[in-house]
Formats: sequence, structure tokens, C-alpha cells
Amino acid sequence: MRNRARFSPVFFAAIASMIVAAAIGGCNRKSVDDYLRAGDAAMQATKLGDAEHEYLEASKIAPNDPRVHVALGNLYMFEHKTQPAQTEYMKVIDLDPRNPAAHVALGNLYLDQQAFRQAEEQYRAAIALDPSRSSYYLQLADALAREGKAAEAEAQIRTAIGLSPRNAQAHLALANLLRGDPARSAEADTELSTARILDPKLAESEAPKAPGSEASPAETATAGTARIKPTNKVFLLTKNSPVYQNPDPSSAVIGQVRRKKYVHVIGIAGSYLQIKLRNGTVGFVPEAAAE
Repeated sequence: MRNRARFSPVFFAAIASMIVAAAIGGCNRKSVDDYLRAGDAAMQATKLGDAEHEYLEASKIAPNDPRVHVALGNLYMFEHKTQPAQTEYMKVIDLDPRNPAAHVALGNLYLDQQAFRQAEEQYRAAIALDPSRSSYYLQLADALAREGKAAEAEAQIRTAIGLSPRNAQAHLALANLLRGDPARSAEADTELSTARILDPKLAESEAPKAPGSEASPAETATAGTARIKPTNKVFLLTKNSPVYQNPDPSSAVIGQVRRKKYVHVIGIAGSYLQIKLRNGTVGFVPEAAAE
């Protein structure tokens, strides 16, 4: 009779422990969606190192998921790391060349670099892929306006308005463009009025403080504007928006910000967010742009 292998109870206990540990490990394993959610949460908490760690972990388990590279690109843009951001956005286009949002993201990067012609090309590519998205025409108009092509920019804004007549930001963009021509100031005022009717928050600003009221320099804007409550947060924009010099849409426009980009919010003034741009400029955007 053959000798049968004998196993002690300790051996079986060890095997059982290994099976249980493997099962628990499998249950605790994070998915790419888990890592992306954790990275987004870290971004909102301004924990940029943690956000990068989570996104990089996501890239290890899903290197061909375009969302991972979009997230990394957005993070690097926020950190002013232009070359890594460009690399990530190019990966998105390589993985999904018919993704219009990827072309827009790359266009935004070129726009930040003042490479207006390259930005224009990317926005046109996005429009070719999805001609129904009014925001793409507004971004193309922004690039064209910066190239000095006001007439072409106006045509793109009017196309956006045709697609979305109730888009307050489109009417506001047209008002800002028309302001550059003194002969068309009446048209600009009409567009601004339309924008404010469509989005009442564009007309909101707190009344100036009463004379003699006290506030620390950090809590106040320039004379005649709303009180600023200091903060330090990161917000993901949901809308394109001009950046105003003061928390008032009638003040000078000093920049532009675009949807799906993170901004550093350093204060809140009524219905406006005080943000700090990549070049160090401080300005205001309507709170609605980050809702």
C-alpha cells in the first residue's frame, strides 16, 4: 500500500488563512474609478501631491483609459507644468483621436502659452468632431480674438448664440468683443443686458461698504467693490468665464478661464470668486462659473 501524505491541522489552517487574505485583498483592491475619485477629492482639498499619487496609481492599472490622462493633464496645468500637461493631453488624443474634449484641453494649453494659431487648430478639430457644442465656438472665438481676428471671432460667437440662444456667457462674450469698437457700444450694451437677464448673477454685486466701517486690508477689495472673505480652495470650473478686475461685470476684463479647468480661489466677494491666474494676476469670476 502506498504511503499517503499526511498534513497537520496547522498546515490546513495556514492554507485557509492565505485564501482568506487573498479574498480580503481582492475585495480591498481599488478600481481606476476609485483612484480617480480619490484624486479629484484631493484636488478639491488642494492636496496636489496626493492627487498626483492617486492619478498615477490609476494610470498603472488603466494606462489606456483616456480619463486618467485628462486628470493628470489638468493637474499639471494647474501646477504650471506645461510640458507634462501637453504630454498627457497628447496621450488622450492618441488613445481617442475622436475625443473633442481632448482637442479642447490641448487648445486651452496652447492658449495659455499664447500659441494662438495652434489653439485655433485644436478648437476647430473639436468643432469638426462635435459641431453642436456652443462652448467650442466660444473658445475658438477667444483664440481668434487674441490673434486680432475680431470679425471671425464675432462670427463664431454668433454661431454659439444660434446654437444656445439662452447662453448668458455667449452674450457676455459678444458684449466684451463689441466693446473694442466704440461705434458699437450700443450693441455691446444690448448684449450685456441680455446676458444679465439670462443670468441674474451677472448683475449681482454687493453694495459698497458704509463710510467708517472697519475691515482689514485682506478682507476688502478696491474702493467701491464687495468685501472679500479670504479662502484657499481649488474649484473645477463648469463654465467659461471672463475674469474681471473687480467683482462687478462692468469692470475691466483682464483674462479668461475655461470650463473643466481647476482654479485657485483665494477669496469670495458676494457672488464672485476671487481667483489667482497662472501668471499671478488676481481677478474675479462669477460664482456660477464653478457651480
